[in-house]
Amino acid sequence: MTDANPSSPVQPFWVTGCAAVWVVVFLGCFFNQVLPNNSSAAETLTRGDIWEYIRSDWPTILNPLDYSGAAGPESGWHNVAQRVPFIRTAAVIWFAAWCLGRLVVGLVLGPVQLLRSERTVFDLGVGLSLLTLWTLLCGLAGQLNSGILLTPSGVAIVVLLMSRITRFRSTAERWQVPRTAVRSTVNRGLFLFLVILPAPFVLHIFLGGMTPPFDFDVCEYHLQGPKEWLQRGSIQTLEHNVYTSFPFLSEMLSLNAMVLEDDWWRGAIAGKLALSSFQFLSAICVFAICQRWIGMVPGFIAAIALLSTPWTTRISIIAYSEGAISFYLVASIMAGMLVAATSDSRHRWRFVVLTGFLSGSAMAAKYPGLVSVVIPVSLFVAWSVWRSQSSATDVPVSESAGSTGPPDRATNPRLVLRCGVVFAFAVILAVGPWLLKNAVATGNPVYPLAYSIFGANDWSPEMDAKWQKGHSPDDHDVTNIPAHLMDVAVRSDWQSGFLFAFAVPALLIVRRRNTVGWLWLYVIWMLATWWALTHRIDRFWIPVTPVLAVLAGAAWQLSTTRFWRYGMMLVLLVCCVFNYGFCRLPVVGFHAGLLDLTEARKQPIRQEIRLLNSTLPSNARVLMVGEAAVFNATFDVVYNTVFDESIFEQWTSAASDSTASKNAPMKSADKIRSVFRAQKITHIYVNWSEILRYRQTYGYTDFVTPDRFVKLQSVGLLAAPVTFFPGDWTSLDRQKQAEVSSWHGAASLTDGSRFWNNIQIFRVTL
Repeated sequence: MTDANPSSPVQPFWVTGCAAVWVVVFLGCFFNQVLPNNSSAAETLTRGDIWEYIRSDWPTILNPLDYSGAAGPESGWHNVAQRVPFIRTAAVIWFAAWCLGRLVVGLVLGPVQLLRSERTVFDLGVGLSLLTLWTLLCGLAGQLNSGILLTPSGVAIVVLLMSRITRFRSTAERWQVPRTAVRSTVNRGLFLFLVILPAPFVLHIFLGGMTPPFDFDVCEYHLQGPKEWLQRGSIQTLEHNVYTSFPFLSEMLSLNAMVLEDDWWRGAIAGKLALSSFQFLSAICVFAICQRWIGMVPGFIAAIALLSTPWTTRISIIAYSEGAISFYLVASIMAGMLVAATSDSRHRWRFVVLTGFLSGSAMAAKYPGLVSVVIPVSLFVAWSVWRSQSSATDVPVSESAGSTGPPDRATNPRLVLRCGVVFAFAVILAVGPWLLKNAVATGNPVYPLAYSIFGANDWSPEMDAKWQKGHSPDDHDVTNIPAHLMDVAVRSDWQSGFLFAFAVPALLIVRRRNTVGWLWLYVIWMLATWWALTHRIDRFWIPVTPVLAVLAGAAWQLSTTRFWRYGMMLVLLVCCVFNYGFCRLPVVGFHAGLLDLTEARKQPIRQEIRLLNSTLPSNARVLMVGEAAVFNATFDVVYNTVFDESIFEQWTSAASDSTASKNAPMKSADKIRSVFRAQKITHIYVNWSEILRYRQTYGYTDFVTPDRFVKLQSVGLLAAPVTFFPGDWTSLDRQKQAEVSSWHGAASLTDGSRFWNNIQIFRVTL
């Protein structure tokens, strides 16, 4: 094995000492933090408590082959057979994507030869994006069947076999991107250590990918949208679920799996597994970046740092779109760095195309990809092309690496413009179909964003104001920036102490490695835009985690002394032990492990939904009021999200608009009855707990109050409600109790005892 270790002056001991002091002080602070998301007013949980849990049961918690835990005999390796069909479906999706990517990337790159890790990233990254676009087109055309979804991949296989693109070996035309690494021998023991250390995390992430859905957002739209499209047989605009108008790159893989499985729940599990594989692809990408520009050992360290970060496991078990956008962010950075490394104009455009397409794919995974990926990467590409003749960059340009064409002049604006056009065209190829879909359906390509610019057919100024309030920062007080940065680096429950502990010391090698400087600028951009433009929840900065992992790995090059390198390996081991123990505990979220899937499916479903699933008649159709996380409902539902118009209000209010909904009169009993009959509504489910939460956060229509349902009972439209598992009234703080008490008819929810009727279901009596 070889390692990249650029020749450089030996660092003074005081430099290494300062870095070591930072690591010790930072980790001391990190491991003494309270975990805010896993703590409550009654009981706090600290990282010290996590250490104690690990110490008390380390033979089980740290054993990657023991998944019995508290699940008992229901959990074990005998349940692997249940997961084989999901593994097979996910493998089909990834192989289909690889075939598409291998063909297209081979055509784009032509004679360019890359590292195997880089080629893997490009083949799968491009292929997955293309597969999701094809799924979108099939869905819009109402052709959601497995044969059509896999047809392009089948064609790609035939073309690959016939043209032998995968065996392109023409020595006369072969061209390599300059590699800045100087090779040096690496200790075999260190190599084995770095290979074995991430294995438990790989297994844990893989098994966690098959965890039944439990997160609110996932059950509200990430999987609920694909479920509805599968049931309808096509992709349609869901006016009751605004989130499903987002670009849905990740969710198309779930829809693809649902089609292949011909079942929404089984497809969701297979789709979650396919999505969890983005974490492994991101690890390969950070390794590839280090392998070419920093070193082999830093590459292993970066991959381990990424895989061992609890956020990586958490994203996998939840199936957030952050897994995809994190990958496309770091893959776009890698492609952009290859643009900077290429002086030959005949080949540079190839990497510009790939960079643009991967950047557009980040935006296709989530709108923030425009700010977090497309804009900064495009600026870096433009700068790189402008400075293509500079010899002072960290990625030296050399014609000796295979370039035979004349170099471009650094001051040629037309060259920058041409590359910009190519980049923009590639971005549009990746995200354009999503924007076009929205433009046709709503009149707004980035619906529901930019309403003041584009407007929208089914949106209003009031709805837009509500959206902006719910997705914007509360303030821009710069004095709070240090506290917010601490939230990211130290206080986040699922952060890894290793990342910032070593990413910061990496700044000390900026003079030798300009790559580190550029990556730190990217981190600063991400944190700045996260602070300035978002409502500052963790999910908006998570995509920068792979970049931090690369920087942490780069700290290996700070010093060649045993003190630094042995110390770094020791800290890596300690952090991995803590992070693995953390990920094996419930604090990371519901991880099914090897639990029997029948039992695992039940566990995350709330009791009342589980009861309704088993007791409602087969023809039941339930209007959900205040409830939008309906994925696990096996009965037919009608619902709306908090940012959409209330369907209950639309059907029962006599007012022409919702501006005065609090005192708006209701329609006559006969009109409401006719609406319920036309919509085949058999029951109405009301979640007052969710309505309370919404009214204290995003806002919720004033029309929905307990007295509305009392009136519907009085006219014979609704039977007496059934209350499921009453909530603890005494557990609500005074502000929440006052809010509930202010609702018209609140007396029907409380009876003076310690409980309140927070969830009710009414039978419609037509």
